[in-house]
Amino acid sequence: MIVGLPVLASVGDALSGEGWWLDRSRSRNPVILYIKQCLLDPSPILSSEEDDVYVWRPNGVLSSGSFSTAETWSVLHLPGPQVLWHKSVWFTGRVPKQAFLTWVAVRDRLSTRDRLLCWGLHIPAVCVLCNRGDETRQHLFFDCTYSSEVWCYFTTRLHLSPPTDFEEVLR
Repeated sequence: MIVGLPVLASVGDALSGEGWWLDRSRSRNPVILYIKQCLLDPSPILSSEEDDVYVWRPNGVLSSGSFSTAETWSVLHLPGPQVLWHKSVWFTGRVPKQAFLTWVAVRDRLSTRDRLLCWGLHIPAVCVLCNRGDETRQHLFFDCTYSSEVWCYFTTRLHLSPPTDFEEVLR
């Protein structure tokens, strides 16, 4: 059973005298809410005496008749807003490991000590590189004395000033 309806149920099984079985659901699951939006008025179906027919209609448009998991995924998982940094991370010649780690850092999902503490681990918050400030993404990349030395080493040779803010670097 999936959400109270047998897997091999017909459309008729999903209907009752009051309407769709899902109409009574108070679920906040986005997939359930999307299905509820897509359901048609049950009156013509209840009064019909024809057999059920399976039709694949992604985005409400009749397709060729063949089912596509890729199409289903794109219909159920709408793309989010495009970010400015995506071409800097996901380009053709990228090294997958570096691209993944950059993406994790940009999304602020690195296992820095501030995040580990939020997860309930009992560890010191201080940076392992400099033992001065709390270890955060910003501190690790720009505020830490060790990372500042690394930035200065490379930027002075190029006659540039080192960046000071993670968000600034993304822009």
